Amino acid sequence: MRRILTFLKLFRYDLLVMLVAIKHRDTPRNVKGLLLAAILYLLSPIDLIPDAIPLAGVIDDVVIVPAAVMGLTKMLPRHVRYYAEEQAGRMLRYMPVILVMASLFVLCWLGLLIYGLYRLIF
Repeated sequence: MRRILTFLKLFRYDLLVMLVAIKHRDTPRNVKGLLLAAILYLLSPIDLIPDAIPLAGVIDDVVIVPAAVMGLTKMLPRHVRYYAEEQAGRMLRYMPVILVMASLFVLCWLGLLIYGLYRLIF
């Protein structure tokens, strides 16, 4: 179980590096396109193994997308990768604060939605 959590933390870092690198002007177009394809594959209902098959349908998403992100990180030019890693490191320091603020925003939004529906119905 510890290995899985470590892998997910590494994937989170690599994904953050790629998202920062996408905005850099020196990132090759093929890397941007392949990252977009990996994200679309994750969101697409069409998979190599259908999601209707319990557990096996999710495994292909869990394997293919992190592998694609790690491979794309290695395809970045050296200066872009260093820049993106530096920015991702800064962002990770503030990640707990960002998650708390995002959670509060979502809770407030849901509260307003429930209040509005309550007022509409009653």
